[in-house]
Amino acid sequence: MVSHDYLIVGGGVIGLSLAYELKSRQSSLKVAVVDQKKAGREATWASVGTLEPQLVFESRQFTDDPGLQKSFFNLCRASQLIFEEYLRPLEYHSHIDCEYRKEGVLRLLPDGASGTHLVNFFAGLGLRADYWTAEEAGDREPALEEGYAAIHLPDNHQVENRRLAGALIEACVRVGVELMENIPVIDFEVRSDHVAAALTRHSELRAGHYVICAGSWSSQFASLHTIVPTVKPMRGQIVALRMPRSGFVRFSAYLEDFYYVPRNDGRLLVGSTVEDAGFDASVRKEINQLFLSRLQQIIPSSDTFEIVEEWVGFRPMAQDGYPLLGGTELKNLFVATGHFRNGILLMPITARLMADYLLNHETHILMKPFGVARCFRSGAA
Repeated sequence: MVSHDYLIVGGGVIGLSLAYELKSRQSSLKVAVVDQKKAGREATWASVGTLEPQLVFESRQFTDDPGLQKSFFNLCRASQLIFEEYLRPLEYHSHIDCEYRKEGVLRLLPDGASGTHLVNFFAGLGLRADYWTAEEAGDREPALEEGYAAIHLPDNHQVENRRLAGALIEACVRVGVELMENIPVIDFEVRSDHVAAALTRHSELRAGHYVICAGSWSSQFASLHTIVPTVKPMRGQIVALRMPRSGFVRFSAYLEDFYYVPRNDGRLLVGSTVEDAGFDASVRKEINQLFLSRLQQIIPSSDTFEIVEEWVGFRPMAQDGYPLLGGTELKNLFVATGHFRNGILLMPITARLMADYLLNHETHILMKPFGVARCFRSGAA
């Protein structure tokens, strides 16, 4: 017996937002989210919540296919532009403030480095970018070490990812999504051209449609090894420090692969690594010491900040670094996974485009490049 119209496997921001979108569009749908742990406690919980589409061109983790890279930037940019519009009703219905901050992000420049080419590059992408001299940067960010100029990206906002997870969970419950937590799906029963059931240790979950949104665990199902391309965990470590007061550091900022992100509650999140280390969740003290050393070069007074939390998260990365969105060779199995470092940013556009695809059979031009077939064509599955 089919008990749900849609069973979404994975309760991070991608799975939760898709469930919320489906149920909000058609209240009569029976939608369930099943997660192996508590919803929102994996990559979603470990994130820092900055919304930065330009990083696709600055990260070394993506393939250098220029067409796919530009398509991915367009997807990220489209999601950035609708993020606040998507967030406000979610906050209203959940009664949770997700601490959406709009002061922008700084791309730091070491003493003597020119920012002209970067400003022009960002402008060419359609991103507002303002060059701040070292003096201007020091005036606007007094905690900054002298000598650092900056490029201010005013449209790169941030959200408190853990509050966002809470808002999504509450909103899903309010609209009638069934949330099944601490129930690992261990495999699927596949019959010919469709999925007949999702299998847990103690039961079978049957639905009309199945959507895998399981992040780094999306390709762990034996029956789907030739159907869902490989998604592997990329380990990231972050440390949270306590600033002397909220607002002591005003702007999120990054320099190469290093970044820090201030929170409204007075924490400063600092990170991060990108390691191909499997599901090793141990915190490495030497990494945190490296973070603290780099931070002190940029924010000298940070040597007085207290460590209040340390954690590791697993970013889901497909072989080429880009997400997997759409259908599979099984007629009722779909995927929305592999968002790597951009799950929070891509939450609203993924929810909307996947809902269009599932409910209306529409494949938006933004989504077309990210189907699973590309991985099997390239032999990267």
